[in-house]
Amino acid sequence: MLKLLLQKWRLSHIILLMTLASSSIYAQTKISGTVISQEGSQPIPGVSVLIKGTTTGAVTDFDGKYTLMCNPEDVLVFSYIGMLTQEVAVKTQTKIDITMAEDAQQLSEVVVVGYGVQKKSHLTGAVAKLENDNLEEIPVARVDQALYGKLAGVQIQTTDGDAGATPYIQIRGQATINAGNGPLIVVDGFPIPDDLSAVDMNDVASIEVLKDAASAAIYGSRGANGVIIITTKEGKKGKMKVSLTSNLSLSTPALEYGLYNPNSWADYALNRPGISETNRNQIKQAQEIGYNYDANDIMTRNAFSQTYQLNLSGGTDNVNYYISGQALDNQGIVEGNDYTKYSVRAKIDAKLNERVKVGINMNVSSQSRDRIEVRMHDVGRSASWLPTHHNEMTSALTGYPVGSWAMEDHFNTSANPNYTGVTIRNTNNVNGYAKLTGKPKNEQTTRAFVNSYLSVNIADGLDFKTTLGAYYTDFNRNFFQTTYGHRNGNPEAHAVHQNTVNLLNENILSYNKTWGDHQISAIAGFTAQTNRRQSQEIRGNGFLNDKVRVISAASNIWLHDAYETGDNLASVLSRVNYAYKDKYLVSLSSRWDGSSRFGSNNRWGYFPAASVGWRVSEEPFFQGIREVISEMKLSTSYGTTGNNAIGDYLHIGNMVADNYVGGGDNIVPGYILDNKSNNDLGWERTFEFNTGVDFGFFDNRILLGVQYYRSTTDQLLLEMDIPATSGFERLWVNQGKVRNSGLELELTTRNIDKDNFSWTTNATITTTKNEVLNFGEHESFQSTWDSKRPAHFMTQIGSPISQFYGYRVKQELSAEEFQVYWPIGVQASSVYVQDLNGDGVIDENDMEVLGQANPDFVWGLTNNLRYKNFDLSFTIQGSHGASVLNIDDHYLETHWAGSNDKDGVNVLDPDATRLKTETDWHVQDASYIALRNLTFGYNFPMTNSKAFRSARVFFAGSNLFYITAKGYTGLNPEGINDALTTAYTRGYQRGPMPVAKTFSLGLKLDF
Repeated sequence: MLKLLLQKWRLSHIILLMTLASSSIYAQTKISGTVISQEGSQPIPGVSVLIKGTTTGAVTDFDGKYTLMCNPEDVLVFSYIGMLTQEVAVKTQTKIDITMAEDAQQLSEVVVVGYGVQKKSHLTGAVAKLENDNLEEIPVARVDQALYGKLAGVQIQTTDGDAGATPYIQIRGQATINAGNGPLIVVDGFPIPDDLSAVDMNDVASIEVLKDAASAAIYGSRGANGVIIITTKEGKKGKMKVSLTSNLSLSTPALEYGLYNPNSWADYALNRPGISETNRNQIKQAQEIGYNYDANDIMTRNAFSQTYQLNLSGGTDNVNYYISGQALDNQGIVEGNDYTKYSVRAKIDAKLNERVKVGINMNVSSQSRDRIEVRMHDVGRSASWLPTHHNEMTSALTGYPVGSWAMEDHFNTSANPNYTGVTIRNTNNVNGYAKLTGKPKNEQTTRAFVNSYLSVNIADGLDFKTTLGAYYTDFNRNFFQTTYGHRNGNPEAHAVHQNTVNLLNENILSYNKTWGDHQISAIAGFTAQTNRRQSQEIRGNGFLNDKVRVISAASNIWLHDAYETGDNLASVLSRVNYAYKDKYLVSLSSRWDGSSRFGSNNRWGYFPAASVGWRVSEEPFFQGIREVISEMKLSTSYGTTGNNAIGDYLHIGNMVADNYVGGGDNIVPGYILDNKSNNDLGWERTFEFNTGVDFGFFDNRILLGVQYYRSTTDQLLLEMDIPATSGFERLWVNQGKVRNSGLELELTTRNIDKDNFSWTTNATITTTKNEVLNFGEHESFQSTWDSKRPAHFMTQIGSPISQFYGYRVKQELSAEEFQVYWPIGVQASSVYVQDLNGDGVIDENDMEVLGQANPDFVWGLTNNLRYKNFDLSFTIQGSHGASVLNIDDHYLETHWAGSNDKDGVNVLDPDATRLKTETDWHVQDASYIALRNLTFGYNFPMTNSKAFRSARVFFAGSNLFYITAKGYTGLNPEGINDALTTAYTRGYQRGPMPVAKTFSLGLKLDF
């Protein structure tokens, strides 16, 4: 009986529950609507529409539309990255349209990653972001020159002060030796085979840097040196907006040589031990000439520059556009150095229907650089008394016409009628100004870039995008060496023409879905890229004079070089990002790359990565301290990237034309193998571990990020010597291993945040340690930048790539110390070095490491202040611990006046100059602190203006102060790379162009 009652009771409850459920179902109503943006009223696809407290929801389609079954008591939550989240009660509504406003704070927290975007709070890798907040006002000619000190983990150096010169960019240390060491640059999704010179700062919306392998692995074989992603501005719906910016600048050298006047020079020279009567007469003659000139003033100038930028943007319901143009005229601070650039960019997006969208991004630029072939070291090689051109007095003395170049050799016969070739100083008969301006070079570069796309919304959250792009470069260089441009006195001309074509096709399928506490974002795709390069160079000599400089005027013309090369890259990629409850984060990615640059046995490479994150601050146990620690996230990643930046066809035996000796004296033309093939040649691989923690304090008024990384690059692409019995001299192989490790800190504070006054600070600091772990069969490798000099660079296991290697010199020697110091060179007065091992012989066993060019740490400090309509921003940047081998010191500060004198200026012992043996005498501390940029602006009130939307005037400067370490005598402590240097010889300096100090005045008008 009891059992029967229980069964009836259960049945009645089941019927009741079914009735309630059915009544609930029948009470549901279909809700539909459209979500648009507040700015431009554009539909927003991909908006998450969830019933609050449930996992039920929908995602807006390509036209921003959605449908959802709801109960009257439900509340809908609308959320989208970069927009303010909104909640709306359903009640009796059947149509709910939403206008979403941008969340300014959240927008700054959205970062661009490879093939997509991601919330910064969801990042599990190391990505740095910089938005263009008036960066275009900094008086520089290039985008990369505006980034100093602003990005942790990114080292930027002005290695050459040439107008328009490319700065040296290194992300997390030097990971390679013979392969390319620069980061991959991606502009609006297109990996460009170039630097950033084609991008205008005013067109840039944001800059992201993918630093760790987990972030860069999506770019596979090209991500080992980091990735810089440039996103340009785009138009929005609304009336056309016009923006005009103009900038006028004045630049001067930030550093100069310390040169003595003629009388001081003569005093030093006359006190030199053992001076001959002939030389004494020559020096007295220099005193009589008494030409008092400063080579710094003669060879540098006040340089004027101007930049004009015009932007047009706007859009309709179906089409958005952004069009810009720039004209730049940048005069260099050294005579004969100028840079001009003209460019036009257009970015157009159009909606064809509810699911299909197309767009095109185009850029054309034309650049011209007038350069000088030689460096500034000849300033130091010229005598202080020597005028640049003969005047009336020197003309009467030497017989050379007034206005002609004045050379030291011209004065020797007047001082010594029996002169047979000994100059006053061993400077190869140099007139520094004639040498500096005697090798003019003009480079013309035209670039054309187009990238188009087709995007199809297949279903809610599922999209397909295909892109087709092309990047074309045409380059011409014309070089002329005048009579006085080289010691041989023979005019010569070179003409080079190169062009490159790069084609890219990418096909990406993306999926984004949010349900309840789960968020997933996934991509999969295939890309193919092909590159073709052509080059021809002709040369000529035998010119009648220096005035007719076209190569057709040469009596001898020959083809110096000609080639056509190319490479192909095919890739398959995928990535999945997953977030649970907005606090547990996982990211997995992989890429397969196949490159024609490698042998058939190693043509394909696989580059996987994984990372995890934990937003600790979202845990219930953390809520009690969130008033103090408002945000805390832990992240760890491990990934693999590669490097394929080597030349083409290095893995195969290439045939080159050569002649054979036939029967008798016959010469038979034919072909020979130029290099040995290596079908096992493959990728460099970088494995990187990264871990970090991000803090936010006091409602994120203080943000602190700390990252530690440790990367190992193996299978280094090296060109190694091989036995001569092979019939070849060198072979490209995969051999060796390098490690980089370091710490990065970034601190951002909102010091004051009031309506009329705000002040924010950003500080970065980066440490990097570089170490060679394996060098194949070698323990060490010695190298030189000049075949005429002994090897004085050392790369060895357990130490950084490229260290200075040589003897140690004593600056002051007492009589007792002479027993441990030994002269090297022709005369005993040349250079005294220490017998380190005490064997009584000075040889290579007495050489040791003297320093290296990698800094121990670099840092930057940026402040942004605003008071009412005034604003001030400035960045101070520093580098510490690096050294340079300053060859200028040979010419400027080598003077011998006795055993206790090893200090002086541009008065040389001739033998010390000829010696060409490097010692710690010329290894100098290259640390510096510089005011990289400063901007002070005023925004005019526009309350009653009908002509302008905004108007702004600003003063800006760069390198307004530049402090170098004590003892540094050069022009640019950042000049660690020269045209002759390699990865083995970094830090060699031979008169790099000086850093420019620039003052600028600008005006910006928005219509």
